[in-house]
Amino acid sequence: MSLLAACGGNASADGEDKKENKPSPTGSAAGGSASSGAGAFTITHVGGPTAVLEIAGQRILIDPTFDAPKKYKSGMSKTKGPAFGPEKLGKIDAVLLSHDQHDDNLDGKGRELLKDIPVVFSTPGAHKRLGDHITPMKNWEERELKSSAGTIKVTAVPALHGPDGVSRGADGEVTGFVLSGKGVPTTYISGDNASVKVAKQVGDRIKKDIGAVDTAILFAGAARTPAILDNAPLTLTSKNAALVAKDLNPRKVVPLHTDSWDIYSEDIKSLVKAFQDQGVADKLVDLEPAGKKKDLS
Repeated sequence: MSLLAACGGNASADGEDKKENKPSPTGSAAGGSASSGAGAFTITHVGGPTAVLEIAGQRILIDPTFDAPKKYKSGMSKTKGPAFGPEKLGKIDAVLLSHDQHDDNLDGKGRELLKDIPVVFSTPGAHKRLGDHITPMKNWEERELKSSAGTIKVTAVPALHGPDGVSRGADGEVTGFVLSGKGVPTTYISGDNASVKVAKQVGDRIKKDIGAVDTAILFAGAARTPAILDNAPLTLTSKNAALVAKDLNPRKVVPLHTDSWDIYSEDIKSLVKAFQDQGVADKLVDLEPAGKKKDLS
């Protein structure tokens, strides 16, 4: 059964989402809507947090992880390989790297890939550790990605790699991102944030400064490890992801970071149930099978 079917939504025979003939709840004037005619708006899930986002004429890679299953020195294990390898990526215009400290967000092959990408946005700490090829971004700092199709404004936004109530997350700084601009669907990428409070603060500022959120890409899976924060969730639990989706009220929600690693304590099934419980299951994008391009327009 597909995710959409499990949510009570509609799915076509080939697994592609059926478009609904109803207006988007998001506004197009400030941040742009998915139907603004800026070309393809798609996502391809590679595995774990890794995905290729095609938006406003550019191809953006999120948190590259391409190793085969293995155990890492950190103690975590990769349990499932990527849907495809770097050789099948095609041209990538930029990488959005939430952080570099953990193997499930940047593994060995992902690190090798970074040197071949023209632009890599990440944290100031990643710049110090990985070198000048990384463009460091502090919270609410803005950069631009330009192409013949237009300009994408990239804004770094706060993320807490731990739950509400902790002053510092797991192993230091992480970042989320917002993509916006003329003809660009305003897209929030949470990164490894576990805090509902932080996500709400980000959402409130996006709505104030940019406009309604069109699409939210949420890292879920409730990652846990006994050695960090007493096994507290380091990414959104299923319930908290649903609460964030309910608060931000995006047109669509793309769930990442729920598979392929042994540190994820919750899976896509629990995520679907939590979204059903909160009445927002119709927003979820079905990413199965991995490696298949999904239309977000």
